[in-house]
Amino acid sequence: MVLINSTEFGSITIDGKIYYTDVIVSWDGEIKEARTFARHFFDNNEFEQLMRKNPEVIIIGTGDSGYLKVSDEARKLCKQRNVEIIDIVSKKAIEKFNENLKRGKRVIGFIHITC
Repeated sequence: MVLINSTEFGSITIDGKIYYTDVIVSWDGEIKEARTFARHFFDNNEFEQLMRKNPEVIIIGTGDSGYLKVSDEARKLCKQRNVEIIDIVSKKAIEKFNENLKRGKRVIGFIHITC
């Protein structure tokens, strides 16, 4: 089980290792660099990228101040595919990720580490 330890502006610590990029963290332990196609905007491109793993829950960490926005289209796609989506500032998002992981959910976190 991969737990997200903490996040500070510009970094995130996962299982004791520090990353300096936005990340995608999966319930199965996969961690990879995350990129948005449009700056500070999570839309159906990012959603489709995460759906490859068939998650039950998608947690979007919107940054320290919540500047990353989730498109209405991505929300609609989540609803259509019966995937719960939670978008919240990154410090709270890592708590939600860890909670869902401990409950045995197939959870993916897309965590923005700046603004």
